[in-house]
Amino acid sequence: MAFCLKFVCPAVNAYKLVRSKLKLAFMRYIMVTRWRGHWDALPKRETYYPKDTIRFEVTPDKLVDNTQTIFIKLNERTRSPERAWIGYVYGFRDEGNRIHFRYDLQRSIPFSNLPPHLLSLKEGWYLELAEDAIPSECILFPPFFYLLLRTEDPREFENLTFWLLKLIGIHRLYRFEKQVGRADGFFIFGNLAVIYDCTLNPKFEEEKEQQIENYCAQLRSGVLRYEENVFDISAFRKQVWIVTRGFDRVIKRMNDVTVKEISIQRLIDIYKNRVMENLSEEELEEKFASV
Repeated sequence: MAFCLKFVCPAVNAYKLVRSKLKLAFMRYIMVTRWRGHWDALPKRETYYPKDTIRFEVTPDKLVDNTQTIFIKLNERTRSPERAWIGYVYGFRDEGNRIHFRYDLQRSIPFSNLPPHLLSLKEGWYLELAEDAIPSECILFPPFFYLLLRTEDPREFENLTFWLLKLIGIHRLYRFEKQVGRADGFFIFGNLAVIYDCTLNPKFEEEKEQQIENYCAQLRSGVLRYEENVFDISAFRKQVWIVTRGFDRVIKRMNDVTVKEISIQRLIDIYKNRVMENLSEEELEEKFASV
């Protein structure tokens, strides 16, 4: 008689746990409405959807506080998109045939920054899973990626971003001791010099305006310093990165310095490309420069 010993490797269970958490982390809502006052004119930032306008099965695991949300306002008459915002929803309440919730708007989004399929959606509440972001190879993703996408602790977000930059392959990466008004660090890769600063604050443009100007001035000086080391970057391409959980965009250009918002999702995608593909140092530099 043959016996089969079933053995479950702890790594398999860890993989399943990470995969399930990553699936949750890459979930987002799209809320489309033509109702008057939505989304920016509701003073209490509280509203509801009738269940017959919710385009997915409403279960507890799909009503997750602080899920990133795209809010789209349609014209009442033409039903064409008028405005869009990014933000978060929370405080769900199931009240019979309605789901009530509260929401925060972070900022408006130009339509050019949205995937085209979102602009063709009719009224309703949609759930979208970025399946391309959770491939079967996600066992290669360190578990801290989930924390990066969910943590509300600014210091933890900064620390984990530093780890991610190192994992991507940035070795000339220098981190400053945290001081008020100072960036988190800088790196030099190929012919690119970047000062980076991490934030979970959706209003960072207002609150970091002076800091961003200071970062640009440092880069324009042509020299970066770390402890006793002095780096001549006068001939380098120069960028300031504000690393967030928002969208990739160019904030402004100041002479030869480009200031960008860089989403943590984009950095995770670069990590995935680096693991799955053969990228030369020049190709990787172009990926960094183009984000």
